[in-house]
Amino acid sequence: MKTYIINRVLIFIAFFSFSACSFETEPINYGKENCAFCKMTIMDKQFGTELVTLKGKVFKFDDLSCMSKYMKTAELHEADCKHVVVNNYEKPGEFIDYNKTFFVQAENLQSPMLGNIAAFDNEVSLQEFISTDSTAKNITWTGIKNLYK
Repeated sequence: MKTYIINRVLIFIAFFSFSACSFETEPINYGKENCAFCKMTIMDKQFGTELVTLKGKVFKFDDLSCMSKYMKTAELHEADCKHVVVNNYEKPGEFIDYNKTFFVQAENLQSPMLGNIAAFDNEVSLQEFISTDSTAKNITWTGIKNLYK
């Protein structure tokens, strides 16, 4: 009987431990964590990205090209994710939801895997960047996904 009660208590604790998961983004531990796609160490705070699935699994990437390729390879869509976030180019380490992001692609960005795409949290910053770089062009989320079909 005592074993039965202990087993029930353990099951109860396990159930509530797993049901309490928040399914939120996690900070990227730069220089220590590896990209879920290319397996290289994530180093650059201006280009890191992350997604959290509806099951609570967190995947971290060293740039948008890796995240886009991973989503394509894994047949993972935005609807399968609780969060899809990218780092703010102007505020390294700060996440922006992909739906609220203004993207730019430029040869001079030189992101880790040469996707050369940066994210801004406002259009004014995006336009300022574009005006200072002759290789820069505005790109949409759909455009990014189409680059890596």
